[in-house]
Amino acid sequence: MATNKNIYSLGSLVKTSVNDYDFLETANSVTGVPRKLQVSSLFASLATTGTSSESLYVNITNKNQLNFKGIKSGDTGLLTVATTSNNIVLTALEAGIDLNSCNNANAGFLKSIDFTGTITGQNSVVNGGTGLSTIAKGAMLYASANDTIAATSAMSTNGQLLIGNATSGIPTLATLTAGSNMTITNAAGAITLAATLSTATANLDMSDYDIDLGTGWLSGNGTHEGINIDSDGKVFIGEDTPTAVFAEALNVKGSIRFLNTDAPTIKPTATESSTSGLALTLESGGSVNGGAGNLNLTGGTATGSGAGGDVVITAGRSTSGDADGDIQLKTYTGGTATAGLTVLQEGQDVTVNTGNLVIASATKGITYTNKGTVTQSTNHSSGVTINATAGIIQLAAVALSAAVNAEFTVTNSTVTTTSIIMLTVQDENTTNNAQITAATHTIDNGSFVISVHNPAATGATSATASKIHFLVIN
Repeated sequence: MATNKNIYSLGSLVKTSVNDYDFLETANSVTGVPRKLQVSSLFASLATTGTSSESLYVNITNKNQLNFKGIKSGDTGLLTVATTSNNIVLTALEAGIDLNSCNNANAGFLKSIDFTGTITGQNSVVNGGTGLSTIAKGAMLYASANDTIAATSAMSTNGQLLIGNATSGIPTLATLTAGSNMTITNAAGAITLAATLSTATANLDMSDYDIDLGTGWLSGNGTHEGINIDSDGKVFIGEDTPTAVFAEALNVKGSIRFLNTDAPTIKPTATESSTSGLALTLESGGSVNGGAGNLNLTGGTATGSGAGGDVVITAGRSTSGDADGDIQLKTYTGGTATAGLTVLQEGQDVTVNTGNLVIASATKGITYTNKGTVTQSTNHSSGVTINATAGIIQLAAVALSAAVNAEFTVTNSTVTTTSIIMLTVQDENTTNNAQITAATHTIDNGSFVISVHNPAATGATSATASKIHFLVIN
């Protein structure tokens, strides 16, 4: 037994204060056998061996109490800590994990999924998959039923398409069928549709839509002739592959012919308000260095027994009681179109506005086809009535004594106070050296007086009816 009286507390004794020569003596209470225990072996070593880890040991208090850190959860919604059968149980709560709060910059659990290693079977349609284990090369996927995807057979034929099928409700793998005037050419990855319309089998109904010809022609045989329309809507109609000209709304190369089943009319539409109607002009072709074209109005030609067609120019009519239109023939005087001849409305009087009435042929002149005639009843003083601008008055068949003057009144509605009366005598008497003369006087509205005279000094005319020819010029 040691005799040293130094007493130490193991709770405060530092391990480095003892060495291998310090012992404790003990004795067996039954056998009385003594033992000695090396003091350094009684100190337990507490160390944290993990790298960069948190130590569980804190310190020793109350001389021999070893203090360790407790374990608790920093977020009880994500992790719970419990003791079961002397075990510390850490439980992760999956329902509390919010992936939106996670930093996915380094974690790869949201970036990709290894289907080959983590998924078995086929992913269903409702979960975003196809439900198919294999798909043949060239097959197309389609919904064969609700939430069910199926695959067609391989599209190994050129031009195959998925085509709707109302009978089965699912598409059918087929090629297009060419109809009338259509050719279909199927190639690898291409379908070419070519129209071969040469003859329409039915009416073309555009249903209020337009046809844009572009720069093309509406032709009878596919050549550049017929009808052409420019971007402003101007129309050109021409034959013999012409060059289209769009100077006016309607431009024509060639003649215009109407069927002889109707009597056509060319005129503007009537206005529906007080606006005056616009003029319609027919003008022949002009020229820069050559002569301008004539404007020809020609009546129809009868090749059989019928008469040729007249050229009738009719002025316009006013149904309101205003003046009807006149007809004027104009030529240019000093660069101004001037009326040379006018046919007036109502009475249809013909007025020579400017110039003279020139008869160029020696065999032509003024012809009256319906002259008036009248016969004097009793004697050379008997009045007559003849309403004509030209006519023949047959005198009474009585003798006219020598140096005698006889007068009679001619009632004529065409005569005015300014009329010029021209007379000639057709002397029919048979007495030698006796000749009847005639003159006018007292020209008034509706009448004039004729004086007949036998200028011979002796001898009366024969009792033969002579005639007086007259012409009234107003």
